[in-house]
Amino acid sequence: MPTADPTMLPYLSVFKSPNPRMKQVCQQCRARKVGCDGRLSTCRNCERLGFQCSFTPPGESLRVGGARSGPSTAERPERLRGPSSCSQCRVRKVRCSNTHPQCANCIKYNRPCSYPASTVAQRRDRNSGGHGEHGEHGSEDLPSAPPPGARGPDAAFPANDSMSVRYGSLSPDLNKESAQGDPSHSEATELVRNFFEYLYPVPSYAFLHPSTTLAKCNGGTLERPLVLAICALTSLHGPVHNMDVDRERSAIWVSNAEEIIWKCLENPSMPRLQALLLTISYRMATGSYEKAFMLTAIAARAASAMGLNHEQTHLDPILEETRRRTVWCFKLLESYFSIGLTEFEVCPFECIYLDPPSSEDSFGLLCPPGSEYFAIHALRDQNELGSLNMCIRLASIRRDIMKLTRELAVCSEPYLHLKDVTAGLEEILCELKAEMPNRVGLTTTGLKNLIESSWLPRHIMMVSLWHGCYFDLYRIFLPGYPEAPPSVVLSTIDAQFIHIATRTCIEHALSVINLFCDLNQGCTKPRLLEFATGVCVYHAIRLILFIAHSSTEPDLLSLEFAVSRAELCLAAIKRFFHGLALVQPILDDIAQLIGIFSSSNSATETLSVFHKVNHGRRSDTRILSAARPRQHLAVHSVLQQAKFLTEEPLS
Repeated sequence: MPTADPTMLPYLSVFKSPNPRMKQVCQQCRARKVGCDGRLSTCRNCERLGFQCSFTPPGESLRVGGARSGPSTAERPERLRGPSSCSQCRVRKVRCSNTHPQCANCIKYNRPCSYPASTVAQRRDRNSGGHGEHGEHGSEDLPSAPPPGARGPDAAFPANDSMSVRYGSLSPDLNKESAQGDPSHSEATELVRNFFEYLYPVPSYAFLHPSTTLAKCNGGTLERPLVLAICALTSLHGPVHNMDVDRERSAIWVSNAEEIIWKCLENPSMPRLQALLLTISYRMATGSYEKAFMLTAIAARAASAMGLNHEQTHLDPILEETRRRTVWCFKLLESYFSIGLTEFEVCPFECIYLDPPSSEDSFGLLCPPGSEYFAIHALRDQNELGSLNMCIRLASIRRDIMKLTRELAVCSEPYLHLKDVTAGLEEILCELKAEMPNRVGLTTTGLKNLIESSWLPRHIMMVSLWHGCYFDLYRIFLPGYPEAPPSVVLSTIDAQFIHIATRTCIEHALSVINLFCDLNQGCTKPRLLEFATGVCVYHAIRLILFIAHSSTEPDLLSLEFAVSRAELCLAAIKRFFHGLALVQPILDDIAQLIGIFSSSNSATETLSVFHKVNHGRRSDTRILSAARPRQHLAVHSVLQQAKFLTEEPLS
């Protein structure tokens, strides 16, 4: 008989008869599906766990006290290794380190960690050498985790800080602690619905999908920081009964939202980023400019870390549009700090490779499969017509105009192509006008119909920004105006072009002012408007007052008319932006301008006031004097109002 090739022995061994010893598996180990050493009398597993091993001859006792005695049996042995993971890991079905008082996962993700009382007692009994009161029944008597739909009586959203887990998945003590000071479920639901009724039409807040957000809020799966931020901002801007009480509660809510976001700083997510944007808006509105400025850097880092500045065409259309809107709305917020000043931009337009937002009928009014359509009367009409898209595009153009203005402010040589650059930007504005609803022209009837629309803030901002881009572009040709470049640049501009620029500024500035005054007259109740609208009105007022005072043409613009328009706009701004700390410097400056131009001061005194309000930061003494004109910030700039200590104290 031929001898087998030695190299084939490992492969031939699989065809040999198995080791008879390996067939010796006790019934207890077989039922538990664990390895058995096959040791006669009693296997090591049964000896360690105290089971009656099937190998033990009848009548012999176990060497370790077990749960049974007597003849061998084929019954399934009781389970002694019950679930010992914490509630958070059990709900997420992840491995728990079982460390006390907090497991490794809960420490890593800053989650409240709790162990079921039965598990703690079982661990204590097991460490003492016995099975305790649960030793006879194993894990079958351990209380299972509550169902995901269970809710606490006042639970508005999950007690978990970083994941969408309902209150029912946590212990009652943690529920009570997490919900302390938070709005109840009914109150949170009402505030979220008010958010979409009063705030969502404002362009800065248009990044939350209405039906999805409302469905998650109703189901209790909307993340806690996002709910807190929505409730805080709605309490601040929405219709309230007791302003002092709601302002105090909203401050607590937004502080709690910030704390959660800060704990999860290294794990950015879309809900927490959206909550951070709402928190920044709240801080700006209430005067915490320093904190708002610093939080924008965190928001920009989170957006970059998640790759939100690039299109993701493989995603669900709603999620894709949500990501897109989140970035663009963040750009609107960032523009309130220092538009056109590159060193303070944390999310430049050049780094955003996204399409502008889509129209509302394909986003906000679209109900995803499986979610309940929200029926609130504020979004009953579909006349948004892509106004948000236009607002974003116009904001980008305005930023380019401001960058040009800042570069011209430090020019020491003539800029020969200035008129060509101006013509190019004007051509872009004309192209946008052809794409805009109503071609910018708003008649009295059109404005009346718009007042009844849900999308009034977007249309007003769109029209105001378009006119604002025009007078921002042409005001640089007005000699003596704060935004005008040095005389060496204007020396190349002929008088005829300066005259055209002056009339262009008057035309577009009055268009903004008249629109705002008509809106104030026709709107029976104040509507929340985008802050950029108030900024456009403010600069329009400054322009007509400057031109009316400095112009030598008697039929161009009278000072009395300009002052009367300024007074009407001042009352309208107070009405539409009531209680907004960010608008207070604008109100103070307009009141100062009206007071000065209504009196009989000299021309030098009246013109100097325009330069006082358009200075750089108060603590910029270390900046070279040659660079300061480029660093000029308007009075409404958040960075201008922030009080940062930039100089080291003297020792």
